[in-house]
Amino acid sequence: MLNIETNYTMEHFQSGDWEGYKFAVPEFKATADVVSRYGEEKTLALLNQQVSARIRSTVKNSLKPNGKTTEELKAELDQQHPDQVIYTKEDADKWTPETTTETPNKLFNKAKAAFAAGDIEQGKALIKRMEELMPSNEG
Repeated sequence: MLNIETNYTMEHFQSGDWEGYKFAVPEFKATADVVSRYGEEKTLALLNQQVSARIRSTVKNSLKPNGKTTEELKAELDQQHPDQVIYTKEDADKWTPETTTETPNKLFNKAKAAFAAGDIEQGKALIKRMEELMPSNEG
């Protein structure tokens, strides 16, 4: 294996059976280092997988029921998009990593970390933003 100088971040499990256990994750500073470490094919596969997951999340988060049932929302989507393509090639071309949005799960994890660090006000603010993003069960 090549000797590539790599920085590592320490991640940890925030809940579940492994809560509190940590693991090291490499953090690369140059694309060339990633390609040298994993090869071009695997680097592209990782990148494509991450882009796909983020676009999937963007699309899913845009499908807010706003009090509608799933069936009602699907009927509306079928009417608006008879070809069932709700995120076009043009939409995908406009997407960039900076356009990703916060999800309730991400905000919950940030709030949990803020509470653990003793920052109660920050935790409360994050929980409030999380609740605003969650779908309403009214109907």
